[in-house]
Amino acid sequence: METFTFTRYGTVEGEVIGVSNDAIDDEKRGPVYSSRIRLKEDYLNIKGERVALSPGMSVTAKVKTDQRRVLDYFLSPLRQHVQESLRER
Repeated sequence: METFTFTRYGTVEGEVIGVSNDAIDDEKRGPVYSSRIRLKEDYLNIKGERVALSPGMSVTAKVKTDQRRVLDYFLSPLRQHVQESLRER
């Protein structure tokens, strides 16, 4: 949460559940993508008190992804097409 510095208040884990199809041009940061993140907790512990997080708060997120070879990235549409074409209808 940009309101609460992670070095002082910690982080909240979550899962990306949606990303915009197109980048939005931000004057300060350049192109950014809007996303929806499901948080594991809806609060931060600040000085022993729970502070509620609200929808729409601005965040900087570190997104961890699975590892994948470049070749797999390019071949995945072909694999999907082959798998779908071999199914019985």
